[in-house]
Amino acid sequence: MAKGINNLIGIMAIILGLIVIAFPLVSVLTLSILTGLGIIVLGIWFFAQSYHAWSKNLAVGIADLLLGIFAILFGIVFVGNVPAFEFLTFLALYIVGLFLIIAGLMALFSGKDLKARGIGILGIIFGLLYLIIGFYVANPLFLAVIIGAFLILAGIMEIFIVQEED
Repeated sequence: MAKGINNLIGIMAIILGLIVIAFPLVSVLTLSILTGLGIIVLGIWFFAQSYHAWSKNLAVGIADLLLGIFAILFGIVFVGNVPAFEFLTFLALYIVGLFLIIAGLMALFSGKDLKARGIGILGIIFGLLYLIIGFYVANPLFLAVIIGAFLILAGIMEIFIVQEED
């Protein structure tokens, strides 16, 4: 049963990652919507992780839940709000990067299996990339590419890395 759910979550992450990468620059409005939805999807992913982690480690479950709430709230701010998106693009890179680093550290230090540690390392790496891109690059295309790439790689790991039995 758990493997089927892992496969479903992995496939959804891959599809969402491809969608985010495929349609990043249709227009500024679309980009603000996609960025907001991408951050909301990241928040939903944190919620899913909190549900999974809750029974194993209450502190990590609560932290994932709080990160999910904050990510969804920030995503709602960006959806369709072009002036806010233009003003906060760089801030969004830093916020998402920070969320990814925190989630990556939580997964790395609380994970007992290879998949959790791998996703943790990916979160840290992609979070650092967000911070670097936020500092050097003014093109928000990279935001969608990094979110998409993270979702694709996390989805692949969710499907193909065998989880150790608890």
